[in-house]
Amino acid sequence: MNNWITPAGFKTGIEEIAPKVYAYVQAFGELGVSNAGLLVDKDGAMAVDALMVPSMTKRFLEAIKKVTKKPVNKLVNTHHHIDHSGGNFLFKEAEIVSHAYCRDEIVRTGMPAEFYQKRIPRFAGEFSKLKLAAPKVTFEEQMTFHHAGRDVELRHLGPAHTFGDAFVYLPKEKILFAGDIAFYYVTPLAFQGHVGNWIKVADRILKMDVELIVPGHGPLGGKKELREMRTYLAMIRREAKKRFDLGMTPDQASRDMKLGIYARWREPERILPNVMRLYQEFRNELDQPLDAIAMFEGMRQLRAEWHGHDAGEPDMCCT
Repeated sequence: MNNWITPAGFKTGIEEIAPKVYAYVQAFGELGVSNAGLLVDKDGAMAVDALMVPSMTKRFLEAIKKVTKKPVNKLVNTHHHIDHSGGNFLFKEAEIVSHAYCRDEIVRTGMPAEFYQKRIPRFAGEFSKLKLAAPKVTFEEQMTFHHAGRDVELRHLGPAHTFGDAFVYLPKEKILFAGDIAFYYVTPLAFQGHVGNWIKVADRILKMDVELIVPGHGPLGGKKELREMRTYLAMIRREAKKRFDLGMTPDQASRDMKLGIYARWREPERILPNVMRLYQEFRNELDQPLDAIAMFEGMRQLRAEWHGHDAGEPDMCCT
């Protein structure tokens, strides 16, 4: 049995975290299982992310109906990964908003059902039901909505988990919907990101007037948990650079590095794609994709070694 760190009360459901502001959290934040949010106004509601497959999104929509009769007329995608945007098409009345890079990647990637079925077999039966629904409104650095008497700020602080991450900030309530800029008790994943800049983005958020953070994966938290994630990123970047300079391969470096407490975060085998991506960062090759075959096979091997058996496909949160 895996000795994961599992905070008390971590379960799937919707929770009002401020007046007319809701977090929808899915336990336990792995294998395509992400979080979402909802802001309710007299004229309608704004959702933050659409989850991955129809069963997930429909449960989210059912939860929304329990807290408001208003239609969801706006949907924000925090980034392009399918676990946050796959359910876009089920928000039939919503104008979809995202960072420009996010929209570009959703359109470029499309909905390759066979790819997702192979990588995330747990939900294989649902991927063929997905329909492409790309954002219609985009921004580059910041956009502000005036919603229910509050400012709702969409911000992009540069590459982090992806090159098009956006978060939703409510300055009055001191709440931030972080998308996958924040992973709590789930190993962060940077295979399409920029670890060095992700650390800088985390530092900037830590200086903001924020008290509650809804992560893309994991339970609700705050700056304490964000610092813990930042420490992980800084640690693996520092240790990967040492091994890069020594000429180790990413596979050798991943096995040589000691994760400490982070070995008890879910999906610790993500150390491999993170190191692979860091090596690209050190070589100034972040415009290149990772070797997906080597990445998935390497993660599978690490799971088998660390957990004592071949646990099948690695638990990637996204694609």
